[in-house]
Amino acid sequence: MARGDGEVVISKELPNAFAGTALPDTLQGLGAKQLIFVGFMTHMCVSASVPAALDLGYRSTIVAGAAATRDLPTTSGGVIDAAALHEASLAALADRFAIVVDKADQLPA
Repeated sequence: MARGDGEVVISKELPNAFAGTALPDTLQGLGAKQLIFVGFMTHMCVSASVPAALDLGYRSTIVAGAAATRDLPTTSGGVIDAAALHEASLAALADRFAIVVDKADQLPA
């Protein structure tokens, strides 16, 4: 997908999108107060960035249907199914850090 005119692209090297990037300054320059999160992986990048957003004073919404994760091996030799991990990650974030909606058409006004 091509970048649109005037669209800002911020690269990151860590799971938390705010760590070591221009994102905090960019959002402050835009006067943003509310953020919408989508992406891969729910258990890592989304789960690292959403609490950081709260710490920085943002209100966050996660679109569950536009986020995903993968199966993870457990330390005991089992596997945590991606769907279960996704749901557990979203439940943890919804407990304090964000509003979680299923689809973009359910975003709060």
